[in-house]
Amino acid sequence: MSRTRNILVPLLLFVLLCMASFASGVPGQDKHEEFWQLVQTVRDILAGKNVEQAQTIIPQGAGLVYGVRFEKLKAVVAGEIKGLSLADTSYHGVMIQAKTNPSEDAGFIILKTQKYDTTRVRFHTIVFMKDSTGKYKISSWHSGDGNP
Repeated sequence: MSRTRNILVPLLLFVLLCMASFASGVPGQDKHEEFWQLVQTVRDILAGKNVEQAQTIIPQGAGLVYGVRFEKLKAVVAGEIKGLSLADTSYHGVMIQAKTNPSEDAGFIILKTQKYDTTRVRFHTIVFMKDSTGKYKISSWHSGDGNP
Protein backbone atom coordinates (compact mmCIF):
# COMPACT_ATOMS: atom_id res chain seq x y z
CA MET A 1 0.00 0.00 0.00
CA SER A 2 2.79 2.44 0.83
CA ARG A 3 4.44 1.67 -2.51
CA THR A 4 1.25 2.68 -4.33
CA ARG A 5 1.05 5.84 -2.23
CA ASN A 6 4.69 6.65 -3.03
CA ILE A 7 3.88 6.51 -6.75
CA LEU A 8 0.42 8.07 -6.54
CA VAL A 9 1.35 11.22 -4.59
CA PRO A 10 4.14 12.36 -6.99
CA LEU A 11 1.93 11.49 -9.95
CA LEU A 12 -0.92 13.64 -8.59
CA LEU A 13 1.48 16.52 -7.90
CA PHE A 14 2.79 16.27 -11.45
CA VAL A 15 -0.73 16.33 -12.91
CA LEU A 16 -1.68 19.34 -10.77
CA LEU A 17 1.48 21.21 -11.84
CA CYS A 18 0.75 20.47 -15.49
CA MET A 19 -2.82 21.70 -15.13
CA ALA A 20 -1.64 24.88 -13.41
CA SER A 21 0.90 25.66 -16.11
CA PHE A 22 -1.68 24.99 -18.84
CA ALA A 23 -4.21 27.24 -17.12
CA SER A 24 -1.69 30.05 -16.83
CA GLY A 25 -0.84 29.71 -20.54
CA VAL A 26 -4.39 30.42 -21.70
CA PRO A 27 -4.43 34.11 -20.62
CA GLY A 28 -1.10 34.54 -22.39
CA GLN A 29 -2.69 33.35 -25.61
CA ASP A 30 -5.65 35.69 -25.11
CA LYS A 31 -3.22 38.55 -24.49
CA HIS A 32 -1.91 38.19 -28.06
CA GLU A 33 -5.31 37.89 -29.73
CA GLU A 34 -5.28 41.55 -30.80
CA PHE A 35 -1.89 41.04 -32.46
CA TRP A 36 -3.16 38.04 -34.46
CA GLN A 37 -6.23 40.03 -35.48
CA LEU A 38 -3.85 42.69 -36.81
CA VAL A 39 -1.95 40.03 -38.78
CA GLN A 40 -5.23 38.75 -40.23
CA THR A 41 -6.26 42.27 -41.23
CA VAL A 42 -2.92 42.75 -43.00
CA ARG A 43 -3.52 39.50 -44.87
CA ASP A 44 -7.03 40.70 -45.75
CA ILE A 45 -5.60 43.94 -47.16
CA LEU A 46 -3.27 41.93 -49.39
CA ALA A 47 -6.22 39.78 -50.49
CA GLY A 48 -8.43 42.83 -51.13
CA LYS A 49 -10.98 41.75 -48.51
CA ASN A 50 -12.65 43.49 -45.55
CA VAL A 51 -11.60 47.02 -46.52
CA GLU A 52 -13.93 48.54 -43.92
CA GLN A 53 -12.29 46.51 -41.13
CA ALA A 54 -8.84 47.47 -42.40
CA GLN A 55 -9.72 51.15 -42.26
CA THR A 56 -10.25 50.89 -38.49
CA ILE A 57 -6.59 50.04 -37.83
CA ILE A 58 -5.09 52.61 -40.20
CA PRO A 59 -4.81 56.12 -38.72
CA GLN A 60 -4.88 59.22 -40.93
CA GLY A 61 -1.10 59.78 -40.78
CA ALA A 62 -0.06 56.25 -41.81
CA GLY A 63 2.15 56.15 -44.88
CA LEU A 64 2.85 53.60 -47.59
CA VAL A 65 6.15 53.29 -49.42
CA TYR A 66 5.50 51.26 -52.56
CA GLY A 67 8.55 50.88 -54.74
CA VAL A 68 9.59 54.51 -55.30
CA ARG A 69 6.23 56.05 -54.34
CA PHE A 70 5.05 57.44 -51.00
CA GLU A 71 1.28 57.63 -50.46
CA LYS A 72 -1.28 57.74 -47.67
CA LEU A 73 -1.94 54.13 -46.65
CA LYS A 74 -5.59 54.73 -45.81
CA ALA A 75 -6.26 56.18 -49.28
CA VAL A 76 -4.50 53.29 -51.04
CA VAL A 77 -6.42 50.62 -49.09
CA ALA A 78 -9.70 52.47 -49.75
CA GLY A 79 -8.95 52.43 -53.50
CA GLU A 80 -8.83 56.23 -53.74
CA ILE A 81 -5.46 56.29 -55.52
CA LYS A 82 -5.84 54.86 -58.99
CA GLY A 83 -3.14 52.57 -60.32
CA LEU A 84 -1.83 51.60 -56.88
CA SER A 85 -3.09 48.76 -54.73
CA LEU A 86 -1.66 46.43 -52.13
CA ALA A 87 -4.33 43.87 -52.99
CA ASP A 88 -3.13 41.33 -55.51
CA THR A 89 -4.58 37.84 -55.57
CA SER A 90 -1.85 36.60 -57.94
CA TYR A 91 0.49 36.63 -54.92
CA HIS A 92 0.29 34.31 -51.94
CA GLY A 93 2.00 34.49 -48.56
CA VAL A 94 4.97 32.27 -48.00
CA MET A 95 6.61 33.78 -44.92
CA ILE A 96 5.75 35.87 -41.92
CA GLN A 97 8.05 37.20 -39.24
CA ALA A 98 6.90 39.47 -36.42
CA LYS A 99 8.27 41.00 -33.27
CA THR A 100 7.11 43.41 -30.60
CA ASN A 101 9.13 45.40 -28.11
CA PRO A 102 9.18 44.17 -24.49
CA SER A 103 6.28 46.42 -23.45
CA GLU A 104 4.30 45.15 -26.49
CA ASP A 105 3.18 48.64 -27.50
CA ALA A 106 5.04 48.62 -30.84
CA GLY A 107 6.37 46.11 -33.31
CA PHE A 108 6.75 45.06 -36.90
CA ILE A 109 5.56 42.39 -39.30
CA ILE A 110 7.55 41.24 -42.32
CA LEU A 111 5.67 39.31 -44.98
CA LYS A 112 7.05 37.65 -48.06
CA THR A 113 4.59 37.06 -50.87
CA GLN A 114 5.27 35.53 -54.25
CA LYS A 115 3.41 34.65 -57.40
CA TYR A 116 2.22 31.08 -57.63
CA ASP A 117 4.77 30.41 -60.38
CA THR A 118 7.47 31.94 -58.05
CA THR A 119 8.67 34.36 -60.75
CA ARG A 120 8.12 37.48 -58.63
CA VAL A 121 8.55 38.08 -54.94
CA ARG A 122 7.33 40.99 -52.82
CA PHE A 123 8.27 41.89 -49.29
CA HIS A 124 6.09 43.94 -46.97
CA THR A 125 7.27 45.55 -43.73
CA ILE A 126 4.46 46.81 -41.54
CA VAL A 127 5.23 48.90 -38.45
CA PHE A 128 2.50 49.12 -35.84
CA MET A 129 2.02 50.85 -32.49
CA LYS A 130 -0.65 51.05 -29.84
CA ASP A 131 -2.62 54.27 -29.83
CA SER A 132 -3.82 56.19 -26.77
CA THR A 133 -6.68 53.70 -26.32
CA GLY A 134 -4.31 50.72 -26.30
CA LYS A 135 -5.31 49.37 -29.73
CA TYR A 136 -2.77 48.38 -32.37
CA LYS A 137 -2.68 50.69 -35.40
CA ILE A 138 -0.52 50.47 -38.51
CA SER A 139 1.82 53.44 -38.59
CA SER A 140 3.69 52.64 -41.80
CA TRP A 141 3.87 50.03 -44.53
CA HIS A 142 6.75 49.47 -46.93
CA SER A 143 6.16 47.22 -49.90
CA GLY A 144 8.39 46.22 -52.76
CA ASP A 145 6.67 46.51 -56.11
CA GLY A 146 7.40 42.92 -57.13
CA ASN A 147 9.48 43.79 -60.16
CA PRO A 148 12.57 41.65 -60.72
